[in-house]
Amino acid sequence: MKKMRAFIASFLAVATLFTFTGCSSFKVIDDEEVFFDALDEAVGIDEDETLHVKNTKVNGDKAEFLIQAKDGDNYYYYVRFKKDDDAMDYFDEFYEDFDELFAEKEFDGSHAMSINKTRGAVTFNGEVEVGSTIGNKHYTSGSEIYGGIYVNKNVYIEVYSVNGSKRDKEKIDTFLKTLGFPKP
Repeated sequence: MKKMRAFIASFLAVATLFTFTGCSSFKVIDDEEVFFDALDEAVGIDEDETLHVKNTKVNGDKAEFLIQAKDGDNYYYYVRFKKDDDAMDYFDEFYEDFDELFAEKEFDGSHAMSINKTRGAVTFNGEVEVGSTIGNKHYTSGSEIYGGIYVNKNVYIEVYSVNGSKRDKEKIDTFLKTLGFPKP
């Protein structure tokens, strides 16, 4: 009986490990044209409808390229930092905010989180409480959030919806599928 319990515990641990590593298996989008193409194909946002800047600073760090786009309640954000460490530091801030949010039970819903030295992902589908803060966004009312935040090497990407409709969530899913990223 003890051997069976040990086997079941080992199996569950390995299954959990595969779940978390599967969440983080996505490619680096180191060419901004891939992001622009996904916006156009999946969401219908043309490049000229985005805010995009070369050689700028994000959070005080050098970024080679930045793209911001909004479609109703959906937000799309791409930053290709000059250094891998800068992208990971930026992601770490959000990762820690989400971790605290989940630990403090200020989020009601499903989520998955994974992080290693050069790659990380947080996907979420649920509600945040009034007064919650994630990165530089403070929620003054309870809000439903859906999407994900990703980093791989020097590229940081946010794709999410705030109080979005079913159609908004479908657009997020289609966009993430186009990029090959894990969905919430």
